[in-house]
Amino acid sequence: MPPALDQATRPRYHVPIMRFEVSAAFAIGVLLPVLESCRRGFEHWLVDATTMLEDFAAGGLLLFAAAVSARGRRNAPLWMLLAWASVTAMMSISFVDQLEVTLRGAETEPQNGLVLVIKFLLWGTCMLSLVLSFRRARLARPA
Repeated sequence: MPPALDQATRPRYHVPIMRFEVSAAFAIGVLLPVLESCRRGFEHWLVDATTMLEDFAAGGLLLFAAAVSARGRRNAPLWMLLAWASVTAMMSISFVDQLEVTLRGAETEPQNGLVLVIKFLLWGTCMLSLVLSFRRARLARPA
């Protein structure tokens, strides 16, 4: 059995490990508006501002919830649950619509396969993060 670490043998720094759903919120919060802008271009704001706005708003909500969680605020689990629930709903609609269009062969875009794979990965990450956020919020409830 190894001896207990005393103060002198402990590492001098301690980096807390960020939970998956918080790290994913930071990453996807940035990726949603960036990927949508790369896919459609900024000139799409003039054509269909709603499509662009929902990705920017979802990214902002995820970044806000991640920042609240990273600061360890008391209501952080509820913010994270709210953010992941709304973004998961948005990504579910987007992914299923992209899959349906692909299967029917209607209105496919030039990089349709790549878009479908990226949306699937984003959707899967959202689903996992939603489950983890729900579990964290349930555990954080006052008794």
